[in-house]
Amino acid sequence: MEHTEFMELHASCVTALATYFVEAEKTTQMLAKCTAEPLTVAERFELMSQGIVENDAHLTYLGIKRVLYSTARLGYGSSN
Repeated sequence: MEHTEFMELHASCVTALATYFVEAEKTTQMLAKCTAEPLTVAERFELMSQGIVENDAHLTYLGIKRVLYSTARLGYGSSN
């Protein structure tokens, strides 16, 4: 891996973290609107769907971070 590729990987990690943060913020905003009354079926579906989007964004971030950590630990010049 060249330095440029390493920096692109780092940028991807930063972007994935920002995307995850945006989705987590959407989820918390939705949860803040909850009341003492049960959610409607449509609201439950919307919250469940947002939870899936947030979890996917989190997994994407964790995957990229795992590669970045490994690359940083071994050095990006390593062939392993």
